[in-house]
Amino acid sequence: MLRGMFRAVLSLAAATAIVAAVAAPAAAAVGDRAYWELNEQGSPATAADSSGNGNNGTNYNITGTGEGYVFNGVSSRVIVPDSASLDPGSADFSYGATIMMDAPPETNDTDDIIRKGITSSAGGDYKLEIKNVNGSARARCVVKDAAKVVVAIQDTKNVADGLTHKINCAKTSIGVTITVDSRSRTKTVVKLGSVSNGNNLALGAKAEATAKTGFDWFTGTMLEAWVR
Repeated sequence: MLRGMFRAVLSLAAATAIVAAVAAPAAAAVGDRAYWELNEQGSPATAADSSGNGNNGTNYNITGTGEGYVFNGVSSRVIVPDSASLDPGSADFSYGATIMMDAPPETNDTDDIIRKGITSSAGGDYKLEIKNVNGSARARCVVKDAAKVVVAIQDTKNVADGLTHKINCAKTSIGVTITVDSRSRTKTVVKLGSVSNGNNLALGAKAEATAKTGFDWFTGTMLEAWVR
């Protein structure tokens, strides 16, 4: 817990020093099911969705810089109610975020960036998380379909370097591609089917009221997030 609080202090300082120099993220694009600009300031109550689908999120313990949200690693998250527009079914889809962090998750731990559902969710689930791999922060995309076929792919770049990184996960009928900045890697399978569940979507943690395995709190700054 103390380490998480220390990471939060570092992240807030980094956000103050760096975020002002970061170019503003792009606005919502054609095909967006949800696009959160995360540009509210102070202690915003709501993360506005500019896609037109009404997927606004409720904020908990968020610090808004006007360019992004600072997540404190112990209680910050955004909860977006379940909606049909966030459940792609058999369609190809992508999801991701632009983040900045300066320390990896705790050893043998992960930080959730965007997540809809958990391992036991009927109908499948999807998530983008940051995993501690030998002291390095690696982005990881995981998609599970309704038939419980799971595809997980992890990048090799350390994203806990105080710089901004745009991370995208893209699911097709035969696999998942992870893109970190300009580099992509793909993992293929014979078939990856429908993904749809009744869970809320969360930014920065799990969405559940209680979690047997923890909430996977994110420590860092999120500049934008999307589902397409």
